[in-house]
Amino acid sequence: MSLVGADALTLSDFRKRVGPDDRIDYIIEALINSNPIMDDITWKEGNLLTGNKTTVRTSRPTPSIRRINRGVKHSKSTTEQVTDTCIILEDRSQVDIEAIALASDKEAFRRSEDAAFVAGFTDSVADNMFYGDTAADPDTFNGLAVRYDKYGGTDKTKPSYQVVAGGTANVGAHNTSCYFVGWGTHATTGIYPKNTVAGLKQRDLGEMTVKDADGLDYQALVTLFNWKVGLAVQDIRANAVVTNIDTTALPSTAAAKLALIEKFVKAKNRIRNLQARDKKVVLYVSDDMYDWFESYLLDKNNVHVTRQELMNDVPRIYFSGIEIKKCDAISNAEMPRSQA
Repeated sequence: MSLVGADALTLSDFRKRVGPDDRIDYIIEALINSNPIMDDITWKEGNLLTGNKTTVRTSRPTPSIRRINRGVKHSKSTTEQVTDTCIILEDRSQVDIEAIALASDKEAFRRSEDAAFVAGFTDSVADNMFYGDTAADPDTFNGLAVRYDKYGGTDKTKPSYQVVAGGTANVGAHNTSCYFVGWGTHATTGIYPKNTVAGLKQRDLGEMTVKDADGLDYQALVTLFNWKVGLAVQDIRANAVVTNIDTTALPSTAAAKLALIEKFVKAKNRIRNLQARDKKVVLYVSDDMYDWFESYLLDKNNVHVTRQELMNDVPRIYFSGIEIKKCDAISNAEMPRSQA
């Protein structure tokens, strides 16, 4: 069963559409709870059995001024096609039947064991969303770090135009990047192969004979997990990156902090149609950068970073109205990006 229509939906949207199903509710809830990015990613059925082919417009037609008794030049837009391939992630949970027998709530105990596998899947998907690299591993897909791998470009049709250097990079692997990601049908979206199902699939295989680390047999209840997943960037200007931030020397003086904030302003303003309602923009950062942004709230010159108090929830922080979220997948050990 695939999603209704061609629009990209979040997992929460998907749950509302399929109706009451305790098993699906559990999986989606576990996915969202284990990694907040899972609540933001939109999902769209690909147009290929292996993924999705996207036609990206690289230039727009240019009209001419029409004069009386004079013709006009013909113009056309230019496009290029990008094929994004999905990967298949799979794993099995094996819970000893004797351990289940000791539990007062057997179903809850088994679910708690399965939840660790769900968390592992979300971590793997999030890692690939940012750092997947088909050149290094043909069995993955290209993440945002590979798609936006250079900074400082001047051609608005190239990804490097969307990448701003945050400062002088550390020459070693001690840098991080912060990603403005616009999730939406015509922006950036997770994909799944044609005629398949969005999200993590769970299949109860029942009691089976399995082997321990020493190759010895025991009986266990086995759950098979499977996820066909990919990433499509249908508008390169839906995203922006602030890169080459030296994590060993984060700005601490007022002038240095302001200089970095100005880089984020510049990157934000590179996003096309930021106010459009067909996409949701989120700023994903590492733990260290989240600490830095939250500390910047105390800066007397701050006008860009704000904090929102929520009833029965932790406060949230925003950059120019865009929510800032910690994402464990984002590394503090990036090598420097080079200039375009």
